[in-house]
Amino acid sequence: MKIFSQIISYVLPVFYLAVIYIYYLIFTGKKKTLVNKTTVILSSLLVLHLLEIVSRNIALRTMPFSSTHDAYSFIAFSILLVYMISEFGMKNRGAGLFILSIALLLELLSVIHMNWEPETNELLANKTFAFHASFSIAGYTALLLAAIYALMYIIQNNNLKKRRLGNMFSQLPALNYLERMSIRSVITGIILLGIGIILGHYQAEVMIGTFWPDDLKVIATDAVWLVYLITYIIISVKKWHGERVAYLALYGFLILIIGSGVALYLFDSFHKFN
Repeated sequence: MKIFSQIISYVLPVFYLAVIYIYYLIFTGKKKTLVNKTTVILSSLLVLHLLEIVSRNIALRTMPFSSTHDAYSFIAFSILLVYMISEFGMKNRGAGLFILSIALLLELLSVIHMNWEPETNELLANKTFAFHASFSIAGYTALLLAAIYALMYIIQNNNLKKRRLGNMFSQLPALNYLERMSIRSVITGIILLGIGIILGHYQAEVMIGTFWPDDLKVIATDAVWLVYLITYIIISVKKWHGERVAYLALYGFLILIIGSGVALYLFDSFHKFN
């Protein structure tokens, strides 16, 4: 199993690079016929990456943040998963080249930090915690992608207003596409992070005997997730569009990360573990 996992780990960046090349051909208009095949291509890459994660788990009991390698690899996997979900059913593939390049960079970093030490921390090897961490990381990743799409929207919108339409800016995806991808990523993030939060509360009930732990990191994450949910409902009901939605997605993620970081590093939390 170790050899099998090692082989997949080392060849994954090659497959990511091949997929990025396909998206480059689509992006430049050289092979637009490949658009209808990207779902199958991404699904195959996703399954291959999942095999790498599962085989490492079986061999070493590793989890998403057991090591630097596992962290980089799972975030790359999450980016691929969220992008595939957001792209599904859409004809435009404009952001794929940019987003998948980020995943490739993370996957290369995971290979550089490759290690084969088994997990010794019982919490990190716990199955419930693994699902909690996995869904939470995937949720954070989805909200990160929503913020990236929102930032691209803001940049492109400002350039259009100022009539700065050079070669670089003209290659950015259309505003309507970026807005839809951002909203889809927010929806995905709300669902995935919500599942992670519920599993985290269940884990707290099992470990410390309370479903609602007095932990500022947990409280901050719950609060920001609830704000995301309420904001999305308001946007849907009032049918907001454009720059306002983009800034909400961007600032929402910044608040989530800053709030969680402050709560984690400046206050006591059972999320601090080695």
